[in-house]
Amino acid sequence: MKKTALILLTGFFFLQANGQVMKQDEDKVTTINTTTLGEEVWGYAGPVPVKIKIDKNDKIQSVTLLTNDETPGYIRKVKQMFLPRYKGMKVKDCLKRQPDVVTGATVSVNAIKENVRRGLEYYQKNQKDK
Repeated sequence: MKKTALILLTGFFFLQANGQVMKQDEDKVTTINTTTLGEEVWGYAGPVPVKIKIDKNDKIQSVTLLTNDETPGYIRKVKQMFLPRYKGMKVKDCLKRQPDVVTGATVSVNAIKENVRRGLEYYQKNQKDK
């Protein structure tokens, strides 16, 4: 069992390192990693990639920030006040109208919104169970 888990984890990290953008788990939750989709989309201090989890009903479960160099104080605000606004939104609705910006972190939030948009568009174009 431990050996199988280690092999699966190793495979997951290998695929992530090699630019895998989308994967689906056994519960049909799809995870989108925008590291390569938005590598030229910069916030205030550099790229701001996100991980988007989407359930089998096309509802966003979460949007989380991946490693970035943005200002920690602003990112804390973004994590508390902005990212939770995505939870429960349908993919198609979110592509039409994303949540509003958090004051004081406009450049970072705009980069996050662009990464989310790219991730959701990639999901729509590449999902297997339409």
